[in-house]
Amino acid sequence: MFAFTLNHTISSRTLGLRLTAPVEIPASTRVVDDIEVAGRAGTLTRLGGWEDTTLTLQLAVPTSDGLDAYRRAAAAFMDATTISLSGEPGVFRKIKHASVGPLARELASWGMFEAELVCQPFTYLTAGLTPVTLTSSGTVTNPGLLEAAPVITIHGTGQLTLTMNGTQYRINSPSGQVTLDSNRLVAHVAGNVQTDALTGGFPTLTPGANRITLGTGISKVVVVPNWRNP
Repeated sequence: MFAFTLNHTISSRTLGLRLTAPVEIPASTRVVDDIEVAGRAGTLTRLGGWEDTTLTLQLAVPTSDGLDAYRRAAAAFMDATTISLSGEPGVFRKIKHASVGPLARELASWGMFEAELVCQPFTYLTAGLTPVTLTSSGTVTNPGLLEAAPVITIHGTGQLTLTMNGTQYRINSPSGQVTLDSNRLVAHVAGNVQTDALTGGFPTLTPGANRITLGTGISKVVVVPNWRNP
């Protein structure tokens, strides 16, 4: 791993940073609960969610301008919500929070420090940021290895029905459109939460083909799919 980009726009080169050691890539790990049951052969295994992953970056920063470059880099990490590594083309990770270690001046013009990034469990495909627009019923293909939690904006007014893979989602849209954010489990209109927008659970997109049927009154559906891998 020789470079990285924060928030899809801020490169390590722009920040003047150099990686001094390879970045160890963690695999996503399921939460597993093994339960001892009297009289049972072996344990009862219950699968939970997924554990967060941690990236540790060993970094060098020029010190020709004193501590300014180090402080700029620390601020960039604290504000970062995503990171893309050059060794993982086409994917990125979502950062939950970051910590930056102290600067050690080990060379005349370079200082060394460590950044630790706690990330969500999965890698996300960059292609999953591109919206998919349907003006009639059709199929959306998930190229990822896991169910995706999309952001779906439904255009239409009144009591609407969106069908995905045979499951009907009943939507209340009094304002002409409503957005279902399956990752955050919230429905909103122009950023304002609408608690009665959806009846039932939030939709997901399974790996492979997903059939989406637009019910009466729906003129358009825009899907930001958020494809992801373990």
